[in-house]
Amino acid sequence: MRRSYHPWPDLIEQLVELRAVDNSDWLKTAAIFLVVVDHLGYFFIADAAWWSVVGRLAAPLFFFMLGYAETRTVPLRWIWLGGILTLLDSSNTGWTWVAPNILFSLAFIRVARPYVKTFMQHHGWAAFALLVSALFAVLPIVANIVDYGAEGWLWALLGLCQRMYVDGTAKSSATPATAMMQNLGLLRLLACLVAAVVYVWQEQIVFSFSQIQLAAVILGIGVLSLCLCLFQRGPSRIQPPEFIASALRYTGRHTLEIYAVQLAGSELIVKLLPHLAP
Repeated sequence: MRRSYHPWPDLIEQLVELRAVDNSDWLKTAAIFLVVVDHLGYFFIADAAWWSVVGRLAAPLFFFMLGYAETRTVPLRWIWLGGILTLLDSSNTGWTWVAPNILFSLAFIRVARPYVKTFMQHHGWAAFALLVSALFAVLPIVANIVDYGAEGWLWALLGLCQRMYVDGTAKSSATPATAMMQNLGLLRLLACLVAAVVYVWQEQIVFSFSQIQLAAVILGIGVLSLCLCLFQRGPSRIQPPEFIASALRYTGRHTLEIYAVQLAGSELIVKLLPHLAP
C-alpha cells in the first residue's frame, strides 16, 4: 500500500527557516550599530576621535555585503535617498561640494558586480590583479567623486571573492578540493589583505589618529577581516529570543533605509539646532 505524502513537515521546516535569524542579519545589525556610533561622534561630540575609531568598522561591512549579495536590482529609493542625504550634507557645509552619499557607490557596485564576477570567472588571477591595480590607481581620484571611493570598492571585491569561494566549496563538498578551489581560497585572502591595508592607510590620512588609536583601528579591522573571511549566509547558530530575533530580521531587511533615516535625522538636528554641533 502506497504511503500518502503530506507536505506539512516540509512546509513547517521552510517556515522555520524563514523565521530564523540569518548570519547576515547579525552582520547588518552590527553595521548599523557601528555607523550610529560614528555619526553620534561626528555630529554631536567635540573630541570624537575614539568614536571615529569604532565607526571605521562600519563601512567595510556595507561594502562587503553588497559584494557578497547576488541581487542585481538597484532600488530606486537608494538614488533619491542618496540625493537627499548628499544635499543635506552639502547644506550643512555651506553648500560646498561633498562626495555623493555612499548609497550611490553601493548602487554602482550592484550594477557592476555581475560583470566583475564574469570577468574573474574567465580570467582568474589576471582579472583580480587588473582590478586591484585599477582600484589602487584611482584611489585619489574617486575619493572626491563617491563616498569612500575605491577603498570601499575593494571591500566589495572581497565580498565577491568570498561568495565565489563559499559557492564553490558548496558545489565541490562531495569531492576532493580542486586547484580552482585552492585558488579561490588564496584569492579571497589576498583580497582581504589588500582591502584592509588600503582602508587603514586611507582612513589614517583622513583622521590622523594617534598611535594608540591607529593600533586600535588596525586591531579592529584585523578581527573584522577574519570574520568576513569566515562568513557565509545561512541560519545563525545563535537564535535569540523572538523579540530580539524580530528586531534583527527587520534590521537585516531594511539596513540601508535605517542608515538613511538615522543620517538624515542627524543632519536635520544640527541644521535646526546648531548649538548641539561640536
